[in-house]
Amino acid sequence: MIQSLSSLYPLLIKQCSWDEDALTLVGADWNFNTLSAWRIAYEEKIQFACWDKEISDRLKELEGLSIVSLMAQGQYVQEDPVFELSDGRYLEIFSTDTVEPWAFQIPGGKIYVGGY
Repeated sequence: MIQSLSSLYPLLIKQCSWDEDALTLVGADWNFNTLSAWRIAYEEKIQFACWDKEISDRLKELEGLSIVSLMAQGQYVQEDPVFELSDGRYLEIFSTDTVEPWAFQIPGGKIYVGGY
């Protein structure tokens, strides 16, 4: 997936929402959904995370930013993505389920799904 996306950047985030179960990012012709835990980090500090108070307001900060790169989350388990955003922040995903913890539909309709 990392190689497949490299030619598609930047991916503009038009909408971002969290309903306490699912995080959804939507672009013009792509979307990302996860039921897993997640956080936003900047300069090695956590700015906010999925179960923080008033998280919906904080997520609005991501709308209008772009995903500019993607990397694997962990050294040992490389299943989860980390998205680098255009303002230098990172969206980190932490799978909490072994069956389809996230799905990423990229431009052109191809879908990548996490899971073992």
